[in-house]
Amino acid sequence: MSEIRGEDNLERLRNYILRPELSIHDPLPDVLPRKFDPMRLLHVPRGPGTTKLVPRRDQSGKILEFLEVDLEDVGANANNSMSMQREPGLLDEATRGSHSNYPFWPGGFDEQRQQIAALDVDNFMIGDKLLTVPPGFSSGHNFSQSEPVAPAPVLPDASNVDLLENLEQDLDVQEWMQLTRLPETGSSGVAQGAGEGNLPFPSEEFQDVDDQIMKADLKPVLNISTATKTFKSDWAEMVDISHPINDFKEQIPCPAMEFPFELDVFQKQAILKLEQRQYVFVAAHTSAGKTVVAEYAIALSKRDLTRTIYTSPIKALSNQKYRDFRKTFKDVGLITGDLQIEPTASCLIMTTEILRSMLYCGSEVTRDLEYVIFDEVHYINNPERGHVWEEVIILLPDHVNIIMLSATVPNTMELADWVGSTKKRKVYVISTLKRPVPLTHFLYTGAGGKSRDDIFLLVDAQGKYLQGNYEKAVERKKEMQGKAKGGGGASKNYVNAKQEQYTWIGLIDFLRRNNKMPVVAFTLSRNRCDANVAALQSVDLNTEKEKGSVQKFFLQCLAKLKPPDRTIPQVLALKDALERGIGVHHSGILPILKEIVEMLFQNGLVKLLFATETFAMGVNMPARTVVFDSHKKFDGVEVRNLKPGEYIQMAGRAGRRGHDETGTVILLCKANVPPSMELRPMILGLPEKLQSQFILRYAVILTCLRIESIKVEDIMKFSFKEFNQKLQLPTQQKQLRLAEDKFAMLPTLGEHLKPLIEFYDKAVEYWKEKHRTMKFVVTQAKIQKELKVGRVIVVTQGKHYNKLAILLNTKSVPGKDTVYKVLVLDHQFKAKDNDNLQRGELYYKIISLTSNHKMFQPEGIGGHTVLDIKAIDIISITKNTFKVDADVIIRNWEQRQLERFKDTPPGGTVVKTVTELHQLNENYIANPDSVKFVNLSKEINVNADTEVAELNYVDHLFRQVGDLLPHTNIAGFEQEFAKVYERRMLEIHIEELRFKNSAKNLSLYPDYCNKMDVLRALKYIDELNEVTLKGKVACEMGQNELLITELILCNMFNDLEPAEIAALLSGLVFQAKIQGEPVIPEPLKKCVAAFEQINDTILAEEQRYHAVIEAENRLNFGLIEVVYEWARNKPFAEIMKLTEVQEGIIVRCIQQLDETLRDVKTAAIRIGNPGLQSKMEEASAAIKRDIVFTASLYTEL
Repeated sequence: MSEIRGEDNLERLRNYILRPELSIHDPLPDVLPRKFDPMRLLHVPRGPGTTKLVPRRDQSGKILEFLEVDLEDVGANANNSMSMQREPGLLDEATRGSHSNYPFWPGGFDEQRQQIAALDVDNFMIGDKLLTVPPGFSSGHNFSQSEPVAPAPVLPDASNVDLLENLEQDLDVQEWMQLTRLPETGSSGVAQGAGEGNLPFPSEEFQDVDDQIMKADLKPVLNISTATKTFKSDWAEMVDISHPINDFKEQIPCPAMEFPFELDVFQKQAILKLEQRQYVFVAAHTSAGKTVVAEYAIALSKRDLTRTIYTSPIKALSNQKYRDFRKTFKDVGLITGDLQIEPTASCLIMTTEILRSMLYCGSEVTRDLEYVIFDEVHYINNPERGHVWEEVIILLPDHVNIIMLSATVPNTMELADWVGSTKKRKVYVISTLKRPVPLTHFLYTGAGGKSRDDIFLLVDAQGKYLQGNYEKAVERKKEMQGKAKGGGGASKNYVNAKQEQYTWIGLIDFLRRNNKMPVVAFTLSRNRCDANVAALQSVDLNTEKEKGSVQKFFLQCLAKLKPPDRTIPQVLALKDALERGIGVHHSGILPILKEIVEMLFQNGLVKLLFATETFAMGVNMPARTVVFDSHKKFDGVEVRNLKPGEYIQMAGRAGRRGHDETGTVILLCKANVPPSMELRPMILGLPEKLQSQFILRYAVILTCLRIESIKVEDIMKFSFKEFNQKLQLPTQQKQLRLAEDKFAMLPTLGEHLKPLIEFYDKAVEYWKEKHRTMKFVVTQAKIQKELKVGRVIVVTQGKHYNKLAILLNTKSVPGKDTVYKVLVLDHQFKAKDNDNLQRGELYYKIISLTSNHKMFQPEGIGGHTVLDIKAIDIISITKNTFKVDADVIIRNWEQRQLERFKDTPPGGTVVKTVTELHQLNENYIANPDSVKFVNLSKEINVNADTEVAELNYVDHLFRQVGDLLPHTNIAGFEQEFAKVYERRMLEIHIEELRFKNSAKNLSLYPDYCNKMDVLRALKYIDELNEVTLKGKVACEMGQNELLITELILCNMFNDLEPAEIAALLSGLVFQAKIQGEPVIPEPLKKCVAAFEQINDTILAEEQRYHAVIEAENRLNFGLIEVVYEWARNKPFAEIMKLTEVQEGIIVRCIQQLDETLRDVKTAAIRIGNPGLQSKMEEASAAIKRDIVFTASLYTEL
């Protein structure tokens, strides 16, 4: 008590405890009643203005007056609206946006505002007009002024022609046509030649009222219906580039940008389309000059004071483009995961993932955006990242023009058609016909020494494959291997390191002597790249002057690094190699060293570059020669041949425009010459078609549910994956309308036919199950033994109802249903079939169940026919067999089907067999028990329990159908049932068409439903599909949404140090494989186990609901120790001793880790956890240092 300060408070507390009768326990008497103050009404909270004043100016710009105009989307902001008219967001969120923002409305989606505006609610005025003009009509009728209609002649309307009147007046066709084409004379006009013979109508008084009201509103409909349709389903158009454009300068007198060289036709065509603000898709050969199109678009946006975004598939390419465009335009910005350079520039360069994030986060940059340039758009084929391109194209707003640049692919028109139909804009496709610098392809069979000049031309500059030279190369290789073995033997597939070294030294010598430098040697393995560089220690390709230039540039670049980082083994090894003119470029090299290599290569100081496939994605860095170390690669699953697209992408680096007449591509044959059947398709084959890699991410589902205006189904429907399905929609919608119209015309069924509907439904279910089980049953070995020639079976096919049949022949074709040829009885004299309707096999199968058709009684003697049936036509198998000469019967039957033999009597064998079958049939009719049947579920050993259950279920359904058979005993059953059958078939057809027209028919829909179940089970959404707090947190994650959210919300990080958090989260971003088990620091072992447990929980839910699992293993703690020590401030050289993983891979992992830490920090702010937020900031600061986060040379130099 004594700690409570203030005497008043102390007294108040004492009274509260000791004297409870005081009014402090009942405060109502102490509340003063509020006095009425009318002046408070004047202080209403301010709402957003619904109008604003805008100046009206004359031609000189002088303000004449201010006009008040209505504002759209009043009160709209980034947190409640997708409109472009919404308030701007916060300034610090202008570039990247915020995860709490709504994205802008995507182009091509049906906009809700247009639908609301179509209702025209503002003009709906209640007053005297409502009494004369119906709602939605432009004119009406004033009934108060109406007078009885005089039988005066009226001008005939073209759409209402009184034929009787015309006939009475004896008008010929020409006069009648002239009359109907007369122009309107207005309401006062009188028709010429009107007679008095108008037929009286029941409501004559108001006949003209309908005409008057409908006239104004029906005219536009008539005009539209007579107009030709301009809509085309094809949204893509191929631009012809085979003819030169002679008036290019006249068409564009004031170009946005001048080029110092003559443009190619495809470049001119692209620029013309850009000037018209059209979508452009340029699919051109490597080094054809696609960048010109991008540069012109940037220049156009600068001229228009708008903005352009240039997207690239990889971060390194973004940095290179930033430097190149900076030289040309100056006003260029770069946005990466951890860096923003001049975010207000008119041209922004970024990766496609960054643009996707900006679009989802409602970045303000989108407002001023005029062009988005997608470089290397064929990356849409990438299995891991291709879906990003699709999402971005779907999300881009209406006013943004799309420019796509790509290597040549076979289905450019298909992709362009998808983009066009998605955005509802035409896409102009421009493709180059050939490479500007043709390629020649060689086989190099040399192995050093005297064979160093053994090279054979395989494909010439015209693309002709020289088989003769291939055979010479094979012979030469065999000859050399024979010499090496001292007499020859079988060739071997493996060469040792020493032989490989000799091969490279010999090849380099050949290339130097023939002036084929610089060379890019594509070696599709990081380890082999490094091994080749190490093996060529004795090779020196640079002059002393060039060595000095390399040394100076290298030291200048390394000056940015701390002294310990300059002595990392990789840095020293590469410095030595570069001085000798040899470079290496792959993902294991440190980013700064890769940039040094690229810059030296561009300046001609690297003569031989060992690179992996990623170098082929780089900017314009062509060489004179490209060498392939092997024609095979390991793709993470298997070692396979290079695909034509991969080969051409890499081979395309050969041949520098303006420097080389042809580009030289050399395939190294170190052991054997690859088979011709592998080489030919690889070099001359077409690249792979672009295919959708779209996946439905949890973040996309949650974002759509959060903003509600866009449905997940719309995103799926607009994806490239569903494009073919979307193309069929108009046809299916038309079929649905026709089916519904037809159904509406059908008469309603009487009450007496209702039981037949139940009979139909049960019979359909029975036959569906029966067909499925019979298909299975006939595949069983024991049944196949029973189904031999001569076996009697019961069949139903067409109007052959439940007939005993003799099996004559069985014909099996792999991949197709087995066909059984059977002999059945028939009427001796076939009646002419009056039923012209072909109702389908199902109709006859249902009819066969009725009592009238339970058995077949032939009329006359000797009638028979031979049928081809399938398993589904077999009703049951009897135990009876006949000894028959099947081949003779079949030959005789086929002969009698010929026109000239049709009256020939059947042969003796046929007559004998038919007689025996007839006798069996008579006995069967007289006593059904005389024929014994094989019990499929008992007498035949069917192994699978489920199949036995299905056979029993079929019997159960048959009994249920039997219970309904009394309803079929009515007069004219078949005629009555035909009505029921037609109606039910049409109903089912309509249901199928409705399903096809709905979102449920999308191939992604089951995956969407499964993922929704997972989100519901893990409480990311509630039962009403409202997004919970967990869901909102997951929306903000770049990847691994569910796992990171679970980790945050189970307070996993609250008691951990920043270095420990960083190390644990590295398990989410590290993807490379390591040798052996990862070393986990002692303090982190419990946390790793907890991580894995949470991951297993999510995995279990996904498997429970059959959600597609995107990755085999989301957790990889291979670098946990390295990151832990790095976050604890150890130098890079020391952490490299802890692992075999290459330097470049580690740097990439730590850089990606920083993005994940930023995501967690954003989530911490969202859930109000300042402690976690500060820890994330500390962890980020701990890893962002030294060589790992050195600024790119492209942004510095």
